[in-house]
Amino acid sequence: MREYIKLLLSTLIALSLLLFSWIKFYDISCVATIFPIVILAIISYGVIEVRMQERRCFRRCYFKENSIISKLLLSKILVTILSFLFSILITFTIIYSVIDFSLNWWLYLIFHTMVSTFLYLTILKKSTSIIKEPYNRIFAKEWSGYIMLLIIIPTFIYSSLNGYLPLYLDNNLEQTMINSLTTISSSCNSIDYILKSLREIDAILWWLILNSTTNIEPIWLKWFIWIGFIIYNSLTLLGINRLIVEVVHIVNSLIISKSNLDKSS
Repeated sequence: MREYIKLLLSTLIALSLLLFSWIKFYDISCVATIFPIVILAIISYGVIEVRMQERRCFRRCYFKENSIISKLLLSKILVTILSFLFSILITFTIIYSVIDFSLNWWLYLIFHTMVSTFLYLTILKKSTSIIKEPYNRIFAKEWSGYIMLLIIIPTFIYSSLNGYLPLYLDNNLEQTMINSLTTISSSCNSIDYILKSLREIDAILWWLILNSTTNIEPIWLKWFIWIGFIIYNSLTLLGINRLIVEVVHIVNSLIISKSNLDKSS
């Protein structure tokens, strides 16, 4: 219990400093870009770490070492680039979405972090007898993340169906986009461009969702719009979930390293 509380509090402090600092400074100065960079570094490090291990296992099991497919598809450079691009995408969705999070969502994230920490430690302890030592912490991180996705996605769908519509919505799409751009801004040009671009995408999706129930007759098209809406927003959920488990993983590694250092001294 003491180990769980220590890891949970350290994780909550790290996440709070990172996310609330971004929300506090994103509209003031370009210095705020340091926070998305830190988020990107955390996520990309974790994703690349996992993909590299999967690459080694995949290559060892299926491909001959000197085959063209082995060299091309499973090269370190390609795996790193694809993982980094994916990390950039979900980092953008995180920094955009947390700006509009309600109090209920912040409370949910505390709950999500609590359960993620518990799962991580539980899987870590149980996996020591079946997973090789270098990989058991990665295994615990990935599976706690997969399990928590099963919780956060239904939560998001419920909140979307029962939540309030954005105030910028209008019957006219062009007016909706104009209204949406006035709801978010930053004095830093690069941050402002990214946030406004994401707001435009969000506005278009919300307008389509709103009008699909009244103006669009084909059922397949309505389903296509809803599926697109869920997939787009799932990137945010995937990003938030990934960020939490990565911070839990990193903080736990630091605690273990400090403990081992204290013992050796």
